Amino acid sequence: MDLRVDHFSIAVRSIDRTLDFLSRYLPVRVNNPTRPGYTDDFRWCDFYVGHVKLELIESTRPDSFVDRFLEKRGEGIHHLSIEVSELDPMLERMEQAGLRIVDRFRSTRDPNEHTAFLSPRSAHGMLVQFWQVAKVEAPPAELTPRVTRMPGLDVRMRFDHLSVAVRDIDVTMDFFRQWLPVEREQPRHRGFAGDFDLKQFDIGPFRMELVADANGRSFVVPFLGKRGEGFHHVSIDVDALDPVVERMRADGVRIVDEADIGGGYKTAFVSPRSAHGVLIQFWQIPDIEAHDW
Repeated sequence: MDLRVDHFSIAVRSIDRTLDFLSRYLPVRVNNPTRPGYTDDFRWCDFYVGHVKLELIESTRPDSFVDRFLEKRGEGIHHLSIEVSELDPMLERMEQAGLRIVDRFRSTRDPNEHTAFLSPRSAHGMLVQFWQVAKVEAPPAELTPRVTRMPGLDVRMRFDHLSVAVRDIDVTMDFFRQWLPVEREQPRHRGFAGDFDLKQFDIGPFRMELVADANGRSFVVPFLGKRGEGFHHVSIDVDALDPVVERMRADGVRIVDEADIGGGYKTAFVSPRSAHGVLIQFWQIPDIEAHDW
């Protein structure tokens, strides 16, 4: 069976406002302009940042699934979407293993396309969408460059990873290995602050990271206490961090948790309060062109 991560989705109150914000600070390339969803209770658009596709979803009426998400959790990362060539056999295996499948939908336009979601209760706090498509294929490489320039700045960037906060990295990795084609696993190691552990791996060209508390005092502890396991932040690599931070601060964007690691490495986070519910990490790295990172 063919499988590919297509995008991750962010639930927002206004697609236009969120896209304006992201386009000011990231090299956004719109793929599909805002349009109705496959049900009548939401709209969506999608775009690329580097080689990774993101989707924005907004509600079209009260009590939609987007509206309920915003009421419960606020704006933020909603789900991870994965294309597959054969969905029904995969769902059957998952249900036989005791995983909870929710929100099935079959397209009326194309009988080859249908979708279903894996409940966060079965996926370490992540809502995972599976889409069966007629052909699973990556977008053309010329449309998805890994390294691109930041808008209005002499800074180059690449999208590095989507991070998930979990209680146990080993247990969560067992889940990923069982259901998805995990590649290029990096050794588990201590994070830069010394109080959390992390592990990175790829699903095709899409990189993910798991973070877990190491000593009872890390940022992971309050996150899990308030929200439970789930999507935590997105990480963007840049070759110069200071101009990015200076521009954001001049615009009133809230920057938190800055650190100079040494050796050319620096990091800073954009508060979710400023970024439509998404915690965005910027990493300055010595070689933005390095292929194997």
